[in-house]
Amino acid sequence: MGIFAGSVAFASASEKPYQSLDSIVATAAKASEERAKKEGYENVSVEVRPLDARLRLRQCHEALSTFAPQTGQVLGSVSMGIRCSDATPWTIYVRTRVTAAQNVPVLTKSLPRNAVITAADIKLVQRPLQSVGNGLVYDLSQIIGKELTRQLDAGSTIRISQLRAPNAIKRGQQVTLITGLNGLEVRNQGKALKDAVAGERVTVKNLSSGKQIEGIARSDGTVSVQ
Repeated sequence: MGIFAGSVAFASASEKPYQSLDSIVATAAKASEERAKKEGYENVSVEVRPLDARLRLRQCHEALSTFAPQTGQVLGSVSMGIRCSDATPWTIYVRTRVTAAQNVPVLTKSLPRNAVITAADIKLVQRPLQSVGNGLVYDLSQIIGKELTRQLDAGSTIRISQLRAPNAIKRGQQVTLITGLNGLEVRNQGKALKDAVAGERVTVKNLSSGKQIEGIARSDGTVSVQ
């Protein structure tokens, strides 16, 4: 706990009236909770580190204001600044621990590497969150239809690093080559020479000419050739 004050002390009773420590704790808790909710977190819980009972802060004649030195962090261990801005100002830093409960997608069963996740493979479980930036994916639309980069057990949460777009085309697969010429569409058959996700360039052997050409893999398994 850091303190900067014009009238802050561990002092004798002659320096009353003092700011209620409970009011400081309540102000810190409310500000921490509001910051987390503003970021979209729900079911927020705040624990405030107890202040030293010997602490004496002059009674502020204005409403206490707050600020967060760690502007980017709203969950976990957070320092909250409490400031009195009247004629004799003081500032105190209070430590809080902020958590939130959120619905988190987890696997309903174990899935192997390269498995494509379906809606039946996912359920939502409410879990406490104590930190941000851990890479967890909460949006089901970003999970369903994606392929796992590693095996995960039942009940596992899913991180963005564990997902990838599934291959639209696999090496050795016979594909349809689509070429647009003067408003006309020409289709030929080809053989993919490597895996490719939708939107990726892929090398294909034209089965009619025997030539290798490049095109863009489409989600339907066809290849667009310019």
